[in-house]
Amino acid sequence: MKQTLRRELTNIVFLVLIVTAAVVIYLLSRAEIKALTPEPTPTPAVENTSAQAGEDAEETASANLSEHEENKPTTRGVPESVFETHILSSDLYSADQSGRNKRTYTLTWNGESETEATLTYELLDGCISSLELTFSLPEDIKGKPKNDVEKYIAEASENLSSANADAIPALLTDLLPASDALGELQQTSIRFWTDEALLLKKPGDKFEDTLDGYHFVAFRRQGESLQELVCILFLT
Repeated sequence: MKQTLRRELTNIVFLVLIVTAAVVIYLLSRAEIKALTPEPTPTPAVENTSAQAGEDAEETASANLSEHEENKPTTRGVPESVFETHILSSDLYSADQSGRNKRTYTLTWNGESETEATLTYELLDGCISSLELTFSLPEDIKGKPKNDVEKYIAEASENLSSANADAIPALLTDLLPASDALGELQQTSIRFWTDEALLLKKPGDKFEDTLDGYHFVAFRRQGESLQELVCILFLT
């Protein structure tokens, strides 16, 4: 009986030793594998980086937009020096400053029949903001002249009418685009405005139109001696 118990005890101890050895071997193996396995490289915070980049881009765009708004021209007109150079070097007419106002010129049309027009312009931040041309119009002569005075007046009116037929379209076609810094004012628009202005028949008649942001006004009025046609281009 004692021998049987001793044998069973020996088996149990042997079994415990085997299990203990197995556990020790397993733990040692795990430790070795962990030691040989490299530490994982931290993954960059892509989402945070992308979000930050987006915020930076938005801030940059906002800053550029603000800067653009601050530097945005307040008028479509060219600088005054550019416009003056144009009118003083033209072969179509001669330009002379009129009176004390340095922004008013008398333009003399060098056509077959000589005529004059008055040019006045306004500035905004040193650039042309509006342009005004004033043309004297011939008297409306009714019937045949009865004396030398009436003949002289009729002849002068005929010469002025002939000169205006060339000068008014030519001056508008030349000066309106010359004042436009953007180069977007079309010749077709100018011809349309000119034709409509020439259709005005009496003082008080008015034509007004806006095309692509350019505002044009033409009207007839009674001047000191003759009726006048006034044409204005607003570039603001």
